[in-house]
Amino acid sequence: MRSLELVRIEAGLHDWASMACGCSRYPNRYPAEHIPRALIRLLEGDPKDLDIKWAENHAVIQSNLMEPAVATASLAVAALAGRPPGGVREDLLYLLNILGSGEQEDVADACLDVARQGVWLYYEELAAFEMEGAAVEAYELLSRMDEQAERLAAYHRVYRDRLPSDLR
Repeated sequence: MRSLELVRIEAGLHDWASMACGCSRYPNRYPAEHIPRALIRLLEGDPKDLDIKWAENHAVIQSNLMEPAVATASLAVAALAGRPPGGVREDLLYLLNILGSGEQEDVADACLDVARQGVWLYYEELAAFEMEGAAVEAYELLSRMDEQAERLAAYHRVYRDRLPSDLR
């Protein structure tokens, strides 16, 4: 699976051992090395749906972004670039939306900057409309990117009828 290879490469670009994981509890400090391992393990299986449990309470706790949030966003974009199954794409897009809207604005902005690297993946998801949930997550993610307003409006005019009524 291409996603798996891309995630392995991307995971190697980050110093996960130096990041405190969200599962750390004072006074214990656990490194975040298990975050990429969890995603890789899930992708090695036969995931129809990935869910975001591999990142919950590690990169994000409710709406609070933890130290590995930005690196986790890069894993999600890398996995999306490998064109995984539709349910997996929906879950990864959902995670990027969560990371790009967390309470720590500086970290959320950095996560959104990482997400911007995959902008054409999100437009393709919207245009292909293979899974409504994935297309909606892609639309929501693009709507967070102010610089995409004009382009998203053009796509919206073309694909409006496919979108759920609350996005029309």
